Amino acid sequence: MTPRLTRAAQSWLGLVALALSLALLSGRPELVLLATPLVLYLVAGFQPAAPSLYRLAHEVSAERLFEGDRLTVTFTLSARTRIDSIELVEPLPPTLQLVSGFNRVASSLHAGQSASWSYEIRCLRRGQFALGIVHVRLRNRSGLWAADARHGNPTPLHVYPYVAPLRCLPLPRRPRTVVGNYIAPVAAAGVEPADIRPFAPGDEIRHVNWRASLRLRTLHVTTHHPERNADVVLMLDTLAEVGAPPRTTLDASVRAAAALARAYLARRDRVGMIDYGGALRWVKPGWGPTQLERLLDALVAAKPLFTYVRKDLAMVPPRGLPPGALVIALSPLIDVRFVDAVADLAARRFDVVVVAVSPIDATRASVPRSVLNDLACRLWALERRAQIDDLRRRGLAVVEWSGDEPIQLALVLLSHRRSRRSAVA
Repeated sequence: MTPRLTRAAQSWLGLVALALSLALLSGRPELVLLATPLVLYLVAGFQPAAPSLYRLAHEVSAERLFEGDRLTVTFTLSARTRIDSIELVEPLPPTLQLVSGFNRVASSLHAGQSASWSYEIRCLRRGQFALGIVHVRLRNRSGLWAADARHGNPTPLHVYPYVAPLRCLPLPRRPRTVVGNYIAPVAAAGVEPADIRPFAPGDEIRHVNWRASLRLRTLHVTTHHPERNADVVLMLDTLAEVGAPPRTTLDASVRAAAALARAYLARRDRVGMIDYGGALRWVKPGWGPTQLERLLDALVAAKPLFTYVRKDLAMVPPRGLPPGALVIALSPLIDVRFVDAVADLAARRFDVVVVAVSPIDATRASVPRSVLNDLACRLWALERRAQIDDLRRRGLAVVEWSGDEPIQLALVLLSHRRSRRSAVA
């Protein structure tokens, strides 16, 4: 740290120079006498103090949090020599809100003395941040000399999207031949009873329904439905984004994807993700807590990236997009390339569900209220209604979601529509 003159010292020097200049120009010695105390103060305070030795420790209460969680930051200062005046400042990103305490403190310490300060912040939006870069300013006793330093021991902070609990989920129509929670329509080894039929050679004795056999006076067996799991792929639209953080359409899609990922993984399904944007990224389907962590890390890094290049889903390997998987697309349906990609998946016999995040509500919340803006949003709503009706005519299951209401309401409506379409088919 190199000492430098403070603004106070520069002001004092300016006053002394002004007084001496006026004394020389006017020939009045009393101005010299007036400047004498200022000169003596500057001479006494111009001797810079010896460099202060100290140790600064920075700690955070957690490194992985969710939106809305609170975090406590503590930094401890230990002085090895006397510190006349020290000021500590830790800049905060705009998505971290100071709740209690102060991220800027000033103090003085004796040799061997230690002091600790803490403050609490709230995580407003998902993202990856770094805390631990503290700016330090030291001043001597006179306040004429100062030295600045920057202590950088960054602690990575991962703020995951809020994960809402879900009970009703879209059921896959083609489950995998692996044990899970879905009841397959075929009869095979399982737990869920399917039917009762007469005994045939090859049937196991443990499947004999003795109550029905005694009533019908001939052996009958109970058949069962096997339990299966499914492949679920969450398709995130990062080509376009509407609204102001943290209420953009992409933020709403990310929160919905996080809730769906945890709910399907709790049912022992394999869950993957496709980030369809300027850079096509994917997470191959998997299960377990480790897979949930992978998906949350991918959702944290999701950001809008526009490109003029049309991305082809054929680039995604079969391990990233298994045949027959349930694809849940989350999109504001602004970019036609994403709509065409979803329609292409449906044409390739994938079970596709579209959650259409409303960009109109996000736009209304981010622009000032006026008659012209209201008219534009109403015309946009008519266009969007025609677009969604066209997708439904093409055989896609589409449900509208405002982004502000719970995603569970949209999923209940979607499940009801899918079950009604299955019954009609």
